[in-house]
Formats: sequence, structure tokens, C-alpha cells
Amino acid sequence: MDSYRRRELIVDTVMVIAALGAGLTSEQNILYGDPHGPVALRVADVVLGTACLAGIWIWRRRRPVAFAVAAIVIGIVSTLAGGVGLICAFTVAEYRHWRIAVAISVLAAVAIPPALALYPVPHAGRAFAVGALATFAVTGWGMFVRARRLLLDSMRRRLREAEQAATERAATARRAERERIAREMHDVLAHRLSLIAIHAGALEYHRGASAEDIAAAAAVIRGNTHDALTDLRQVIGLLREDTDEGHPFPRPTLADLPVLLRESREAGLEVACTVPQLELASTSATGRILYRIVQEGLTNVRKHAPKAKVVVRVEDSEHGIDVLVHNEASPVDRPIVPPPGSGTGLTGLRERVHLAGGRIESDPMPGGGFRLHAWLPNPAADREGS
Repeated sequence: MDSYRRRELIVDTVMVIAALGAGLTSEQNILYGDPHGPVALRVADVVLGTACLAGIWIWRRRRPVAFAVAAIVIGIVSTLAGGVGLICAFTVAEYRHWRIAVAISVLAAVAIPPALALYPVPHAGRAFAVGALATFAVTGWGMFVRARRLLLDSMRRRLREAEQAATERAATARRAERERIAREMHDVLAHRLSLIAIHAGALEYHRGASAEDIAAAAAVIRGNTHDALTDLRQVIGLLREDTDEGHPFPRPTLADLPVLLRESREAGLEVACTVPQLELASTSATGRILYRIVQEGLTNVRKHAPKAKVVVRVEDSEHGIDVLVHNEASPVDRPIVPPPGSGTGLTGLRERVHLAGGRIESDPMPGGGFRLHAWLPNPAADREGS
């Protein structure tokens, strides 16, 4: 038996004892009431009263309203069950709507005069007033207990909902942070690793390269490996320290575009770039997104179309900023095997662009080329409009 059921049994037993005590101490009780009453009535008093007392254990919580009506009716002919009506009035008020509780209380008060007529006592008017007052008092007490329980249940429910919402918010925040870290790691490391793979592949497939070419390729591999390890250490440091201070990732903008173009040309791409002066975009989040778009486009070209001709164009207008990375088919008959990719680069790029209020498209072109086109709202135009 669990603790809750044990507590209910104890409470019911206490109520049986209290009802029995109330019945035995009333002026009409079976012990020292009218000794000349009918025997059948005295037998019915004991039998019905005992059944009513036992019903407190069995029906008080299961059928509170039906048991209350039966107990009130039995209380008219059974002095032994006189206190059960009060317990039933309290129980109905505790577990049912207040209208039902008031109706049961009125029924219990209406049943007092017939009981007094069957078992007369001195000062019947005072006895009726005391009985009615006691009935409505326990009903009010039951209503208070019910209201308090409902309030506590509501507070517990709200607390559970608040805890669940907080847990969901924390999970959402963790997921968003993991996605942010994944995007940054891809943008930072994929560029470096693709350069390493291109130059390492060139050494593998061009075994007759001169010593100068080998030294140059090795220098590029060494430099990009060093940069990749530095970026990786920054990321791991962030994850270990669990802090939000500073920013662990490189945050290049359009001002860093020449370095990106130079690295891509050294990797064998023929890049034609047209970028206007976008001072605000070069120093804002928009400038960082523009850089990442160009970086992802060039990285994919190196991986899937080595030595292809690439056109990078950025156009600024009052309606927004357009950026296009378009490459032709690779002229290499036997392309170097590209490094494996996770396929999340364009996905992360779409998330960046959509968060900035822009849109992005990527699709293959006739003849084997590929086009990456994005549009971003112009922060300068937004500032002037505001």
C-alpha cells in the first residue's frame, strides 16, 4: 500500500470514529435515548447506522453525492449515523462544484426537522439551528479545502509548464548554438582544408613537377595547415571554457576578399571579380555574410570544378545587394578527386542569408557550370529609411 492510500485510510478511519462519537453523544442516541421506542426502529437505527459508517470507507470518495443523499436519508431514522451527514456535506464540497455542495447542504438541513419529529428533544428549535449551522459550516470548510487544492494544482501545473518551457528554450538555444558553431567551423575549416587537398592532390598527380613547384605547394599546405589548426584550437577552447566572452572564430568581411581571391587563384582558379565600395557592408554583419557567400562559392568550385573560370560579382543598389558566384565547367579532363564534403555548406549559408532577411539560389548551369546567387537587404538603405 502506497503512502497516499495509507493516508486516505487513516483519514477515513478518523472520520468514522468522529461520526460514531457524534452519534453516540447526541440527545437521541441509541444508548440513553427513549427506551420505550419501537424495537424495529431501534434495530433499524443500529443496522442502517453501521452500514452508513462503513460506507465512509467504501463510498465517500467514489460516490460522494449518491452516498451523501443516502446518508442524509438514513440519518432521519438512525441516530447512530447522525454525524455521517456532516462528513458527507464536507466531502461533496471538497470534491464537487459549489452548486452541488450547496444543494446537499440544503437537503441535510431540510432532513433535520423529520429527524427531530421522529426523535423528539427539548429545545427543538435550538437543535435545528445548531444542526443547520454545523452543516453549512462544514460545507464552507470543504469549499475552502477544494479551492486551496485547485489553486495548488494550478500553481504546480504552471510550474511544470514553466519548467518544460524553460527546458525547451534551453534546448533550442543549445541547438542554435551548435548550429552556429557548425556553420562557423565549416566556413573556417572547409576553406583551409580544400586548399590543402587541392595542393596535395596536385603533388600526387604531377609527379614530375619541379622542385620550385613542389616547394611552393608545400609552403601553401604548411601555411593553410597552420591556419586550420589555429582556428580549430580557438573552437575547442570555446567549447571547453563554456564562455560567451569574445568571438572564437575569424570574422572576415569584404575587406578580406583580396586574400581569399589570391588563395583561390594560387589553387588554380581563374577568378574575375567585380566588387564596388561597400563601406557599411564591409564592416557590418552583411559584409561578413557577403564574404561567406563568396568563400563558399569558391570552395565548392575548387572541390568540384578545379581550374574553372569563375566570375564573382557584387552589385549594390537601393533595393539591396546582389552577389553572384558563377563558374564554367572544369577544363581538366581528369579532375583531382575532391575532398569529401558534409553537404552542409550551402545549408548553413541559406540559414545565414535567411536570418539576415535575404534569399539565395544555387543551381547547375547548362554546359556543366554552377551558379550561386544571393540577395541581401542593403543596411545603408535601411539606415537612411529609418
